[in-house]
Amino acid sequence: MFPTSYLLPERGRLAKQKTVVVRRSLNPRWEHTFVYRGLTMQELATRALELSLWDRDRLASNDFMGAVRLSLATGTYMGAPVNWMDSVGKEITLWQNMMQQPNLWVEGSLPLRPQLIN
Repeated sequence: MFPTSYLLPERGRLAKQKTVVVRRSLNPRWEHTFVYRGLTMQELATRALELSLWDRDRLASNDFMGAVRLSLATGTYMGAPVNWMDSVGKEITLWQNMMQQPNLWVEGSLPLRPQLIN
């Protein structure tokens, strides 16, 4: 298994970050930090961090296991409606905590969504 991240709205190959694959584990753990540089707190308030979990398959496509999307859930980006600004409940709370404590670790436990609307 491995997680990937995008800081939306960017979704190209260059915007994608992922960790190493953890093999043969029922309780995988990643000690990894995703770093996005050159963003102000004001810019982060208009973005969404999408984290998805994948099961690696060597012979076929990787299997999507679930995802979370952290944002302020405004439903808009630069004044236009977008469907990726759709965080709910604990996803919003965790993003707000991160925004209120820049440069500090923020921990949380979130249920994975079985699918994402893009």
